[in-house]
Amino acid sequence: MQACALRQPVEVAVSQPVPVAVPVKDTPPAELTRCAARPEGLPENPALVAQIPTAIRAGIIRLARAFAANANQLDRLIAWTGTPCPAAPH
Repeated sequence: MQACALRQPVEVAVSQPVPVAVPVKDTPPAELTRCAARPEGLPENPALVAQIPTAIRAGIIRLARAFAANANQLDRLIAWTGTPCPAAPH
């Protein structure tokens, strides 16, 4: 039976690395596949923004952007496992 004979692997030259998909045997626990919770942000009252010192305001902005990036990454990971999250409010 020639089809069962061992063959030497054939190497093919490629210009870029080729991604390889690996099947996952276990499903993650339910608490790890929940979409990110996005709390309501600060009020958008221009009078209140002027009362926050500049350094504190910059820190709040950095924290909010980091939180949003992590939440988006979690949502993309969950969507990759097969259950897309609802669109994030903007």
